[in-house]
Amino acid sequence: MANDNQKAQGHAAYLIKNGMRIALAHSITGMSWRSLRDLWDDAHGTDMPPPGRMPCSTVAYIRAGQSQVALSTLVTVYLSLEKEYQTPTDAFISAWESTRLFTDKNAPLDINAAWYAVRDTKAGRVAWCKCKYCKAGYFFDAKETRKKSKCPFCGSMGNALNGVTLCA
Repeated sequence: MANDNQKAQGHAAYLIKNGMRIALAHSITGMSWRSLRDLWDDAHGTDMPPPGRMPCSTVAYIRAGQSQVALSTLVTVYLSLEKEYQTPTDAFISAWESTRLFTDKNAPLDINAAWYAVRDTKAGRVAWCKCKYCKAGYFFDAKETRKKSKCPFCGSMGNALNGVTLCA
């Protein structure tokens, strides 16, 4: 039991240090709000989390400028690691670390957006598709026009709304 608490605290400290909002860290780790606030203070000092509501969906984060390619890559890595690890938190942290290795340093990936991408994909809140040509997984917004619904990896338009996209 103490080992599980230490592991949860280690995970929470890592997530908070990387900028995850306290509310999300609470939902992922189950740690108390007070403990998470203390971890925030240890990691960020007097800097407070940004005020106000954050976007609450993958599509909102993408529209706000998060990279669809980076988020899709993170979800792909997470989904492949999920079966190897005992907890979703372990899989998420490994996917986060892997994805950060190649993301653009000038446009860093937001850890909160990354968690929402995983959550939304697993809950079926966003369509997760696989490109017929390059086989990459990506988010598919059926509400967008054909012009904007191309594969973000290879740019193929054949994946859009003409029935050849494989959606999970």
